[in-house]
Amino acid sequence: MEGIPLSALKSNDAAGDGDGKFVISVNGIGFQLAQHVLDGRRILDETGFRPAEDHVLIQLLLPGTRSVGLDEPVELRQKGTEEFWAFKSDRIFRFTIDGRGYEWGATKITEPELRHVAVVDDDGTLVLEHDGKVIELAPDDIVELGDTGTEHLRIVELVTVYLNDDVEKKIPGGAYTTEELIDVLGVEAGYVLDVKDEQGKLELLQPGQTIEVHAGMQFYSHVPSGGSS
Repeated sequence: MEGIPLSALKSNDAAGDGDGKFVISVNGIGFQLAQHVLDGRRILDETGFRPAEDHVLIQLLLPGTRSVGLDEPVELRQKGTEEFWAFKSDRIFRFTIDGRGYEWGATKITEPELRHVAVVDDDGTLVLEHDGKVIELAPDDIVELGDTGTEHLRIVELVTVYLNDDVEKKIPGGAYTTEELIDVLGVEAGYVLDVKDEQGKLELLQPGQTIEVHAGMQFYSHVPSGGSS
């Protein structure tokens, strides 16, 4: 079956698309199917991924993913377009985001794909916890889903803070050491950092000190021997 651009198809309503067809998306391409219940084998076969035995079918739950067995029935008569990804693979790879389990059919997954399957909005940032390190993912990053175990990710919300009154910075909220905060705020090398407290007073952040960062906080950088700049 030849795929159709999704923009040319309308999503399913409770009883199909109005023409007795049921719309699904596989790898971003739209397909119209005549039946509302198909097993994984038929979905792969109908959409051109043959032989089905050579492929892994993943259903996107948004948020979430799950593998669909070849003989497992899938109900397509749900509102909206059911979204799938098909991979030429004989393995399923697993990862978690905020404790929710995900399944994938390839050894790699990109940051945009992670953002899509977990429904992460523009104010959210994905971070990977790996080998005791926390790695913030950028849009061009790729996470390897190999044989070393399940990768664990989480979503952190970006918060807006201010540097030297007029410079707005969007950074992930949460705990930082002084050194980490200097780095993420882009403070000039050799400068130190003050934070304005709730009473409007400036407090010098000490080396190794941990501070919980939340929206609206104000920071001031300056040379060690001088005042706030």
